[in-house]
Amino acid sequence: MSWRTRIDPELRGTYRGAPFWVERSSGTAGRRWLIHEYPRRDEPYSEDMGRRAKAWRLTFFTAGENYDRERDKLIEAFDVPGAATLVHPYLGTFQAVASEVSFEESVFEGGVCTFQVTFSESGKESYPAGAVDTQREVGLAASLFEGTIFADFAENFSVDGLLGFSLEAVERDLTAIMRGIEDVVGGIADQIAAVIRFPMNVAAIVLGGFNRLKSAIMVPVRALDLYSGKSLLGQSGGNSGSGFTGGNVMGDDPAAPTAAGIVAASDAGRVLLAPGTPVRAMRLLRETAESGMAVAPPTADTPERRQRAKNTIAAQQLNGRMATLTAARIVAETAWPSRQDAEAAGRDALQMIDAQMAAEAPISDTVYSALVALRVAVVEDLRARAIALPGLTTYTPQVTLPALVVAHRLYGDAKRADEIVIRNKAPHPGALRGGIELEVLGE
Repeated sequence: MSWRTRIDPELRGTYRGAPFWVERSSGTAGRRWLIHEYPRRDEPYSEDMGRRAKAWRLTFFTAGENYDRERDKLIEAFDVPGAATLVHPYLGTFQAVASEVSFEESVFEGGVCTFQVTFSESGKESYPAGAVDTQREVGLAASLFEGTIFADFAENFSVDGLLGFSLEAVERDLTAIMRGIEDVVGGIADQIAAVIRFPMNVAAIVLGGFNRLKSAIMVPVRALDLYSGKSLLGQSGGNSGSGFTGGNVMGDDPAAPTAAGIVAASDAGRVLLAPGTPVRAMRLLRETAESGMAVAPPTADTPERRQRAKNTIAAQQLNGRMATLTAARIVAETAWPSRQDAEAAGRDALQMIDAQMAAEAPISDTVYSALVALRVAVVEDLRARAIALPGLTTYTPQVTLPALVVAHRLYGDAKRADEIVIRNKAPHPGALRGGIELEVLGE
């Protein structure tokens, strides 16, 4: 097959369906090179800037009894905005734009109109790819939710006018509701009793306790200090994730401790129960949120009892919402090793958010809207990050082997031995028993 059979024998072409006859064709191709020449250096540097846009310079004509109609049809095609199909008699079909158009007619050559047109490939419009920082979006939604928690609790919790037995009953109920986080981090009950007249400070103490729990998970090295009681995590500007920086509600009382000071003090205590992995911590947070609901509000048959009942409900909401807030932050701040881990923790966090939204106790529009925004942010974060993670699979060594050998066989990387040991709680990394199924990450 020669070149004569690979081109249009009549050298006809079309643009946007308008026909013409080609007389001459030329074009440009190649790459764009930026030549760098340096003073006092003989050797230049040629920088490749990418492929040059293809262009075709065609000289063509319309002729015959209807040349003027074909001319007008071509001119109309060139005036239409946007790219169109160019049928090139030599090279084939392209999407192109007519970037330069000129035409000429002569009385000495009647019945002919000659065009000179430069066609350029249209390509496609593209912009730098952008991606939403879903972890940051969860952090912003969590900070907004945190602010509504403080404001709502301060509005609903009060011991003004309560004395003697009633004040003791409020303190007792509050301590019972916070028993779940107290058992994990310790030191909550005594600090709450000291500032029970200042709702913002009570909320700050509870937040500080949950921040200590989160820090023990998210910062393993600093967690060693938490267990020994030496840490000051959670101070203003620390890694607790808290956006709260306000002072006490009773701003005119110089004896009242500030909320920021309470957070710092509460974060200085020791962690009594190691929360373990983030997945286990999520279950612990769910249990903590649910445990506070076991405390029944008193019958609201007197003004005093009505306030006590309102305080009990406010404390239950505070406990559940702080646990939910912490769960959302753990989901966003954890670099999940597997898709299953991320999904399991995400389910717990979303169930906690849903439980707060569907609670029987009245909920303000502000708090509800903040919960909705937090739920959306957590879902988007899980969708964006979990889908790219490897899944879990199993591997059974035939004989007892060191974790280093198993990691090298599975991944070609012996440094991943610790990952296998931790995930399977192996008693000795030097001897993973043969015949025992191991849970490992797929590739």
